Amino acid sequence: MPSPGSAVAADALSVSDPQLTWSFRLNGATMDDWSWRQRGAPPLHQLQPVRVPRSSEFQRHIPVSAYSMTNGDIVSLESGLEHDLLRRVDRDPRVTRIVAQPLRVSWAAPTRGSHVPDLLTVHDDGTATVWDVRALDRHDEDFTTKSAITRDACLAIGWRYAVFTGLASIERLNHLWLHGFRRRPAWAGRVEEQVRRAASRPGATLGSVIASDDGTGELTSVLWHLLWHDDVTIDMAAQWELNTPVTVRRDDR
Repeated sequence: MPSPGSAVAADALSVSDPQLTWSFRLNGATMDDWSWRQRGAPPLHQLQPVRVPRSSEFQRHIPVSAYSMTNGDIVSLESGLEHDLLRRVDRDPRVTRIVAQPLRVSWAAPTRGSHVPDLLTVHDDGTATVWDVRALDRHDEDFTTKSAITRDACLAIGWRYAVFTGLASIERLNHLWLHGFRRRPAWAGRVEEQVRRAASRPGATLGSVIASDDGTGELTSVLWHLLWHDDVTIDMAAQWELNTPVTVRRDDR
């Protein structure tokens, strides 16, 4: 049975745009014309891509197969820009699942059309964010129209909607660097608490934590992993130096 909240959202959606339909893929079966009123929200952790990106001579971008630590599986992406977003959300401890090409929204008015967003992230509080990925210089009239319809549809059923336009160069390089440390080292259990203690001291910096390394490099590699996992935090938009501040993430954020 749908929850009261989802029923209210379904009523709001049907009243605001009765000709809008949703399609999902669950357990290998495509579910067209999903009824929010009767079914409530789809089971987010069972969502599968409604289409798989394929390369062709007419395609602007080269499809990317990227491994997600959150999913423990490959995510099929349509562009390098989507990979930039994946690297960012994959290290967010609040994200519990990432789905590419997660749904199709279709409409019959004012003109017939449809749209497949690029990503959907499921969060640890049960909420969802639908993402479109498009560089600013490619926000043409067609995309702007589809984006607005998708945004309104998501808001009506209680989902967030966002457009990812890319990262600044320094932030992108920082994500690329940390991406190389996404796997937890086998020796992490021996030094993780030492890293956290060093990072929790007043005035802690990259240099002060690295100085705690005994020369084996084990503590330093675990520091980078904890920074990737956001257990230890750092300004991702800054150019990192030895005096760049670090701190232990607060659990109440």
